[in-house]
Amino acid sequence: MLRYRHVMVAYDGSPEAELALAHAIALAQAFHARLALVAVVPPPPPFAWQAPGGVRQLHDVQQTDLEKQLRAAADRVPDTLSLTTRLLDGDPPRELLRAAREGEHDLIVMGSRGRGRMTSALLGSVSNRVMHDSPVPVMIVHQPRGDDGPDLAA
Repeated sequence: MLRYRHVMVAYDGSPEAELALAHAIALAQAFHARLALVAVVPPPPPFAWQAPGGVRQLHDVQQTDLEKQLRAAADRVPDTLSLTTRLLDGDPPRELLRAAREGEHDLIVMGSRGRGRMTSALLGSVSNRVMHDSPVPVMIVHQPRGDDGPDLAA
């Protein structure tokens, strides 16, 4: 019988990541699995040197924002689940795959699209790269379309 013991959810604060978190929580509860919430601060875009305060300040703001969102997401995980959180720095697909290997996760749950819509059009989406390079199953969660989708907020 298929059994997941350590579920990793990729989190970036987007609505799709919130939906992925809801699915990951449900799976972890159903399988009595540990849950890992992993977020990655991406490198600044090439034009970031023009930002007020420079690249470092832009990166620090992104990191602080994502750290707050990660803590808020962790607070929504039921106390009955074993939870770890990680905030990583670097190329999101590469860091997520590394976290999955290092943490010995047996399932990765992630949203179909995160915050990087513009860069995903140019570089390929994070979920697509993770799905194709992952050594473990990857569940890609899509936003429900209209009224046809399941109501996971209840």
